[in-house]
Amino acid sequence: MVARAQLPVVALAALAACAACRPDASGAASSYTGDKYRPASSPNAHAVVPLKSTELANSIFFSTPAPIQSDTVTTEANPSVSPSSDATAGDKTPTAPPTEEGPVPNSTPLSDHPELSQVPPLFRDETTPVNLRYPHAVLFGGTCGGSIIHPKWVLTAGHCTLFTGGRYVLAGTNNSDDGSGVTKKVKKLYIHPMFSVGPYWLNAENYGIKQVGARWDFLLAELEEPFELDGVKIAAVPLEQQTKLPPMFVGYAGYGTEHHGGFMRSEMHAMHLKTQPNSVCQKLEQYNGKDMICAQGYAPRFDSACNGDSGSGLVSGSGKLVGVASWVENDAIECRNGNLVVFSKVASVRNWIRQVAGL
Repeated sequence: MVARAQLPVVALAALAACAACRPDASGAASSYTGDKYRPASSPNAHAVVPLKSTELANSIFFSTPAPIQSDTVTTEANPSVSPSSDATAGDKTPTAPPTEEGPVPNSTPLSDHPELSQVPPLFRDETTPVNLRYPHAVLFGGTCGGSIIHPKWVLTAGHCTLFTGGRYVLAGTNNSDDGSGVTKKVKKLYIHPMFSVGPYWLNAENYGIKQVGARWDFLLAELEEPFELDGVKIAAVPLEQQTKLPPMFVGYAGYGTEHHGGFMRSEMHAMHLKTQPNSVCQKLEQYNGKDMICAQGYAPRFDSACNGDSGSGLVSGSGKLVGVASWVENDAIECRNGNLVVFSKVASVRNWIRQVAGL
């Protein structure tokens, strides 16, 4: 990872970059006071540093099990779903992922100042610990978020491989530093064969870079041993099947920093947003609605995302995984409430997930 002093000079690749990350449970812990998270005041002693290209090549498997076809949906039950989840059996087969925005059901835009009654209960709850509200959420490789989609599989962002070898996954805890939770070693990583990322290595100021986007930003982590799902602290999240979705409230949980270039938080936090029409994010040159979802926070907090939130799973009010945190408006220079957040669209790669993981 680049040092704190270098952060203003180097364009941070999407969300994953952070001044100090947590490859294990040791290091500087963040503090929590009331509703205010405060970043750690000193670097983590075990901060992740960028891997050499040869090390990355040895740690990642570029999966090409078969030609990637337009993703379709079968009527099989999703084996990643915990017993209490609403399985996807019976979902209709959608058309191929749209290359441009088309009509969606119930497409009335959501208000920027919604009534509390309009917001799903999952996103109104501010008292239940975050990890219990998002039991699928994990810390991946000490520098990214991720989602359990099966006892032996975690879905995260492809660009996280730029900053970590992704050797472990921590689940079942609200604090990455207190020794709680369950840790599993990663057996193998599978990156989407069409993954690509913008020029994160360039000087953002010199080259006029505002944000660094990524396409097909997905990574599957196969674990050496499965998590034991209890449906309370650790659970698998069902995958969204539909590529065209109506405007909806969504949320994610992660350990990302509070401000640009800060330190990873030890306390898991939750952010609440609403999806936006593709047209809202088209002002961002890197945006493409074929494999991306446009989202933005709403009043009164106008949540967004910051360094280290990469890979965190975006879920709908019904608890389905719709996206993976990828990049943010102006993420090369700032983290600001209200900035647009771009998530990789899970439904666009259902066929790839099925090919690689059999799910």
